[in-house]
Amino acid sequence: MEDLSAQERQTHDFAAQTTTTVRTVCPTAPDWVAEVSIHKGVWKATIAAPDDKPVVLTVEGRRLLRLKVSYECTTSARHSYMLVETSTFELLPAKGREPLVRIDYLRHPESDVPCGHLHVHAHRDDWTFAMTRNGVGSRRRSVARRASAERAPQLSDVHFPVGGPRLRPTLEDFLEMLIHDIGVDHTDDALVVLARQRQAWRIDQIRAAVASLPEVAADVLRDAGYTVSPAAEKDRPLADPRAWLTRY
Repeated sequence: MEDLSAQERQTHDFAAQTTTTVRTVCPTAPDWVAEVSIHKGVWKATIAAPDDKPVVLTVEGRRLLRLKVSYECTTSARHSYMLVETSTFELLPAKGREPLVRIDYLRHPESDVPCGHLHVHAHRDDWTFAMTRNGVGSRRRSVARRASAERAPQLSDVHFPVGGPRLRPTLEDFLEMLIHDIGVDHTDDALVVLARQRQAWRIDQIRAAVASLPEVAADVLRDAGYTVSPAAEKDRPLADPRAWLTRY
């Protein structure tokens, strides 16, 4: 039986960690809130700022940018750990609705897009020229029939892959990029906090990767001098958890 209380604790902990991360670049940011629901036996959780409002980022004290961060979470049939179903990190100008850039993650994308992808909202004539032809090599109708579309193609239509289910950029990576490349204002300990949070995330990802590839993990441990005993047949997962290795 799934331990829903454990999942709920993980979700609230994750919301608190997100708050800590965002406050490195916006000390006045509100608490990120975890809203949990169970519908027809399916456990879900949303983690976002109140009303999903963006927080303000400053450069030299000037309000130049806004940041939106949200996650949708669910559970696995194989264990009681929380899983991220979707996430969005979105950078917006101080005014206006169109983002400057965003990183999206979709655990189960509906079309042939990478599950982790980057959208750049910008313009360059060379990109537009390349995208005005029918992309007949694509299985996506919107690409294959692009020449007859009602609007001009945009660079933001492109889904740049960013590492897949296990190796995608973290929120900490995104915020540290804003510190180094944009120069957004940040707390004195921002880089230390971001490094600590990034380490925790990556350790969790390593645990998940090891759990999905026990034979590989066992081989590495044996090479390092450890003694490893195989699991009993009844303890092995019924489904193949290695599908993430080939996912786009």
